[in-house]
Amino acid sequence: MKNFEMFKILQADAQVKALLADRIFEDMAPSATATPYLIWTEVSGAPENNLDCGAKVDHLEIQVLIYDPYKVTARNIRSEVCRVLEKKHVIDARLGHYEADTKLWARGFSMNVWLNR
Repeated sequence: MKNFEMFKILQADAQVKALLADRIFEDMAPSATATPYLIWTEVSGAPENNLDCGAKVDHLEIQVLIYDPYKVTARNIRSEVCRVLEKKHVIDARLGHYEADTKLWARGFSMNVWLNR
């Protein structure tokens, strides 16, 4: 299966790159990462099977969260990231919460991605 290259996709957009620099991580950010930063996680995945041959496409559900001490900043970055990703992928749910232990707002979404094998 091909990799979903979130970092590469987002770094190609000048506006997102200006907002996040290289602070785009799969699954977990390193300790003491400067804010804002983005975490993306593959929540689920399944092959798109066919009756006459093996799967040629994989369907993934990806969760994206932007963390920042300011809710408005996290929300604005979410809008920019959505603008980039929704050109090729389906954004299907908005997400958000406050993490009391880190004192960071998380704003994000889940999306569906289909990858050719």
